[in-house]
Amino acid sequence: MTKRVMVFIDGANLYRCVRDGLHIDQQVAIDALAKKLVGDRDLIRIYYYNTATPSEDEEAQKGQQRFLDKLSWLDNVQVRLGRLVPREVSVECRDCHKTVTLRTHIQKGVDTRIAVDMVTLAADDAYDIAILVSGDSDLTEAVNYIRDHTHKKVENACVTGSSWAKDLRASADIRTYITSEFLA
Repeated sequence: MTKRVMVFIDGANLYRCVRDGLHIDQQVAIDALAKKLVGDRDLIRIYYYNTATPSEDEEAQKGQQRFLDKLSWLDNVQVRLGRLVPREVSVECRDCHKTVTLRTHIQKGVDTRIAVDMVTLAADDAYDIAILVSGDSDLTEAVNYIRDHTHKKVENACVTGSSWAKDLRASADIRTYITSEFLA
């Protein structure tokens, strides 16, 4: 019997890990990545989570919107967007030791949405195996709950390195290391 698989992708985490860990500064082909992770099993749906990133660079904003629009045209892909909350952060300059206040944005609601979707879809028996593409330790408890209470399998895929939380990696049934060769 073919196993039913759903893929849950933490978009910001994936992009940051690919950029910083693999030094690749381009969007990942989400459908190709999911299909490679699923293999010959039955792909039910891909959930892609992110937020629209504010930027002074109008071209960067347009590029991200084109990427999100492209995802909405792919079969079996569900895009789920969180929200951004403005924050001020104080940072000390390494050279002059002056403290400056920077205005930034914090992503909110994405990790919670991933956890809720993974748990409720497992409880509804919508899949046999979840593949979580993220290194975020905030998702560890959802993975543990699914494995302990629904007896579903959870695989975790992430770029190797310090951005892959040890507790999340340890909680998964199967771990897939995303490398530049894997993405090729």
